[in-house]
Amino acid sequence: MYVTSSGRDTFSSPFDLSSVPIVTREQAHAEERTKKLTTALPTLKAPSTGPKKSDGARSTQGADSIAAATAAAQKYSAALQAVPEIAAYGQVLKSSPVVELTESETEYVVTAIKHVFAGAIVLQFDIKNTLPATVLTDVSIVCVPQDEEGQLEEDFIIPIPRLDTDVPGTAYVVFKRTDDAAVALGASFTNILKFTSKEIDPSTGEPEEGEGYEDEYQVEDLDLTGADFIIPAYAGNFDTVFAEILAAGGDEATETLQLSAVKSIAGATELLIKALGMQALEGTETPVNASTHVLKVLGKSVKGGRVVGMVRMAFSAKSGVTVKIVVRSEEESIAGLVIAGIA
Repeated sequence: MYVTSSGRDTFSSPFDLSSVPIVTREQAHAEERTKKLTTALPTLKAPSTGPKKSDGARSTQGADSIAAATAAAQKYSAALQAVPEIAAYGQVLKSSPVVELTESETEYVVTAIKHVFAGAIVLQFDIKNTLPATVLTDVSIVCVPQDEEGQLEEDFIIPIPRLDTDVPGTAYVVFKRTDDAAVALGASFTNILKFTSKEIDPSTGEPEEGEGYEDEYQVEDLDLTGADFIIPAYAGNFDTVFAEILAAGGDEATETLQLSAVKSIAGATELLIKALGMQALEGTETPVNASTHVLKVLGKSVKGGRVVGMVRMAFSAKSGVTVKIVVRSEEESIAGLVIAGIA
């Protein structure tokens, strides 16, 4: 498109190859493996005690983690790079799944996405005003990190100038990382939606004259965990990688949890794959036993270090699913942060 364009504006700046999202060899291998699994093994099913899923839904779970992570980064990259202040931090390394901070039926609906950059954490808040005949102006999120290590410092916010009824808008809060050496960090953000509310004059369709009134609305907290710094990755032999990391002096963290609200091994597997943010390997995304299961997952940190997790599960009708999670990472502190994000 660049070389065949007839418009002069296209050539006002040189083509930048770094703006094109990259698919690694590992991602290509994982995608190829996904296609083989979904075509060569069409009868592979989750246990009947678990939640029913269509073939399409199963194919997006576990083996498709890498493709989903790549698609998420591509989806938000262009929008983030269009904001000069955010573009100054370079390319986004990881974008989290959408987190709901309010119920969908509330007056103000707020969701959040965490974007990890080399030197910053960008919090994207998508906001919708559902109140009829009301316009909100100067809409922003007051976001305060509960960061024990003091590794985050607010750099700037980008508010929404005007928010009409049922017309979504996006606000950003950007934190600089004060410790560039740390691969991952944990924090919990308290969030308050602030705005000025004005009623619409039905005769003109415009906001009534006057300053309006300032208001605020408390929304849910948002957690930053180890999984937010991990990108799903693929390996041919999980056990080899699992042993190599420990033998090389890598970090290890272990936790035993009781998932009393989860009523099946299949449900626990799906929940943990999402929470860990890694790629399920060796077909372990699909349990074949309703009583016990071992989930094997692998990822890489945003700086390239390998992270692996092994989750042993046992189901009891009385107590739900008991899990023992072992996470190992080549880089310090990531394993513990991943475990903390689940526990």
